[in-house]
Amino acid sequence: MSKGMECNSPNNYNPMGDRLQVVRPSLPKKSIADAYLLAFPLGILGLHRFYLGQKYLGLAYFFSFGLFGLGWLHDLVFMPSVVNHANRCRALPQEKKPYSLLEAYILCLNPAGIFFGLHQFYLGRKGFGTAYCFTIGLFGVGWLSDILRMPKLVADANKRAMEIQANPEVAKQKKAKKIDDAYILCVFGFLGLHHFYLGNIGFGFAYLFTMGMGGIGWLVDFLRMPILVARANDPNPSPKKHLDDAYILTFPLGMLGLQHFYLGRPGWGVTYMFTLGLAGFGFLVDLVRMPFLVRQVNDAIIEGQNLLGVAIDSNYNGNQPQFGNNPSVNASNMPYQAPNNVMETRKVPIDNGNTVLNYPHKDVYPPPPSISTEPPPAYESKVNLR
Repeated sequence: MSKGMECNSPNNYNPMGDRLQVVRPSLPKKSIADAYLLAFPLGILGLHRFYLGQKYLGLAYFFSFGLFGLGWLHDLVFMPSVVNHANRCRALPQEKKPYSLLEAYILCLNPAGIFFGLHQFYLGRKGFGTAYCFTIGLFGVGWLSDILRMPKLVADANKRAMEIQANPEVAKQKKAKKIDDAYILCVFGFLGLHHFYLGNIGFGFAYLFTMGMGGIGWLVDFLRMPILVARANDPNPSPKKHLDDAYILTFPLGMLGLQHFYLGRPGWGVTYMFTLGLAGFGFLVDLVRMPFLVRQVNDAIIEGQNLLGVAIDSNYNGNQPQFGNNPSVNASNMPYQAPNNVMETRKVPIDNGNTVLNYPHKDVYPPPPSISTEPPPAYESKVNLR
């Protein structure tokens, strides 16, 4: 086994019965002299941080000119400590947490954090980082809240990173939605941001084009946010429609038929759209009969699921053919009997070699072993074989 190869197989033992242990070569250490060379005079651009493998800090230095010169001066004084810390993390990566609270604050408290959400990208929250880029940190509200809740954000990011390290399948699972994230996005809920975050794409677009259902839906969402987050985190979401969702779509813009589109009644939705809710009369009636409509639609959904389950059970039970008029005899309890007209492939010795030919076995080969016509004991009371 070549040097530097890690041996994990349980079958690799030496003659004395001990498992082979090969030490993985460590990464080359970073040089203090090289770090100083990069830090002066261009350290304000973060070149020495990139050299030490701290790319996010390098970007923070680049966009803020070395954290307005303070971070650069700090590094010039404490460069040996900074380099030694970087070398320890490279030598023992398992002892270093994936995300650092100090680095997250450094990335947040500079223009890159305000305008580009760099700390969100650093913590693996690319969706929030993209939102911060286009809204200047959610117009400053998200950035200010991040300063207060940064320890929680870093702890959550480290917890998920550790779970993925222990079980890579966790990375494929959907991230749990956080109620604090939902409330922060709900500050601009008239754009439907919180619904996009919770996976309610239809409601997100409805809020986007109606300014949060005329502001009514946006205000109501502040009160029902825990319910919305619980529904988004449900591992087995129900296909049933919700009465609160239907009422939010009904008032005040129910004359456009949004509630009927939500309930799976597109014909009624189009009718309401072109007649302004049947001249307003249908809209008023819907406010009264909405519980009945939701219950009716949910009953139809349950009935459809039951019919689908019955169809699947019928197909499963009907896969085995029945014999005669006796349903107790099927292909699983009948003795096997080879048909006489089956073409079989067998090896036939011809000349100097073996050639595979296709012949009907009844003409070339002896007939298959005869099957006794005497029924076995298990079938005496059910089948009369002849």
